[in-house]
Amino acid sequence: MSVVRKCAKARCAMTRLLMWGAVVGLLAACQPTLQADVTRFYSLPPVPAGKSFAISPESGQATDLEFQHYAAQVSGAMQSKGFRLATPGPEQSDLVAVLHYGTNGSRTEIYSDPAPAWGHPGWRGWYGGFPPPQINSYTLYSEFLDVALFDGAAWRTGERRPLFQGRVVADSGVRDLNVAMPYLIQALFQDFPGVNGQTVRVTVPLQ
Repeated sequence: MSVVRKCAKARCAMTRLLMWGAVVGLLAACQPTLQADVTRFYSLPPVPAGKSFAISPESGQATDLEFQHYAAQVSGAMQSKGFRLATPGPEQSDLVAVLHYGTNGSRTEIYSDPAPAWGHPGWRGWYGGFPPPQINSYTLYSEFLDVALFDGAAWRTGERRPLFQGRVVADSGVRDLNVAMPYLIQALFQDFPGVNGQTVRVTVPLQ
């Protein structure tokens, strides 16, 4: 999706690893950022803040600790947008949220680093000027998060009536969805509910 511009080789190794391809944008202070593609659809008018919500696990998610971890993060993001966490859950909430997440495969990127223009003695090497560039590669892993909000009253009758559907996709240099998830959530809820029916590029600073 994008490439990392290196600022200084002494930067934190973990941050640089996450930055490969997924993350760009090193400004004067060398602040890395994640760039993600976010697509959102919602009914008109948009779902107003202040509504209560509950996150309902899909089949196989109820006892999954990874799901519970991500659900807690999504819950925090929704509360930061003015929604209220319902107690005890979908039985009384205005909205019911459903999450899906995972990876979409990987790809390898090739890049070259110019070698320094220093002379180098050697009977089979180069003797000065510019040596051949160094060829390197790195692997990018595509990761995604889907969040859907359904009408709570309809949900309790067995009908799934969607009010909001959002999807965020980003490339990461680490094969670990847990590392990327906080940034995916932040990207998805940035400027919530966003532009209806459009895919936009969202930039999120890495911590």
